[in-house]
Amino acid sequence: MTMPSTAVRAGVRRGLIEFRKSLRAPEDLTYFLFGTAVFVFFMYINRDNELRGTGGLTSASFMFPGVLAFIIIFAGAFGLATQVTTEREDGTLLRMKSLPHGMAGYVVGQATRTSVEVLFNIVILTVPAMILLDSLWLNGPAGALHVAALVVLGLLACIPLGFAIGSVFKNPRAVSGWGLVVVSGLVAVSGIFFPVVALPEWAHGLIQLTPLYWLGLGMREATLPDGAVVAELGESWRTLETFGALGAWAVAGLLLAPVLLRRMARRESGSSVAQRQQEALQRV
Repeated sequence: MTMPSTAVRAGVRRGLIEFRKSLRAPEDLTYFLFGTAVFVFFMYINRDNELRGTGGLTSASFMFPGVLAFIIIFAGAFGLATQVTTEREDGTLLRMKSLPHGMAGYVVGQATRTSVEVLFNIVILTVPAMILLDSLWLNGPAGALHVAALVVLGLLACIPLGFAIGSVFKNPRAVSGWGLVVVSGLVAVSGIFFPVVALPEWAHGLIQLTPLYWLGLGMREATLPDGAVVAELGESWRTLETFGALGAWAVAGLLLAPVLLRRMARRESGSSVAQRQQEALQRV
């Protein structure tokens, strides 16, 4: 899939416009603020709960980098996949397909919107959390740069995954159903909200196959004190392995997503869109 400069510029503009529109929509703004408020609330009520075997680390401090990782995975994979299937069902993708370089512009636009949405979510989470809670970010500017690098790499790993998932499913209800099950399962076993060493040893290998585990591990290294490493597998941050695993997911996604997107675009037609819309109306 070629990316002419005109398609890139149009896509970036489209993505920024869509994000600005979402901030003006009461339901979207409520979604952003309510989700952030829930996370901040749970961190606040757990601000004094110490985790065993972590050298005095509180649950709130451990939860904070996990929430950062969750935001990237949720918006980059699940949220984007839902958006792609929604616009596949309502005919937006078919209209984009009919334009010169329309699909290229669409991909850039959705990637831009998702990236800005993730950054916005991180900001509105971090600012109130650091005001209400002490010792959430102990590694100063170096930790901030580390987080920034992980955000970029995490988006590179998750956005192609979101496009790939959205290309496979035909409607947003399927993504919402199976996607929530998968996301909930990943959160439950990834160790982003509790020390992974608390899980059975047989689960450790499976956990490390997920990008969420590695992103959570990297975020903990960037934001937590050095002593917190005792709660990690092998009592090591495994920095190189973290960047290597996330890089591998990014490469796999960048190779797979264009293939699936091209196949999906070839199959889009007026009759297929009309059929999906009719099926959606019948469910209503």
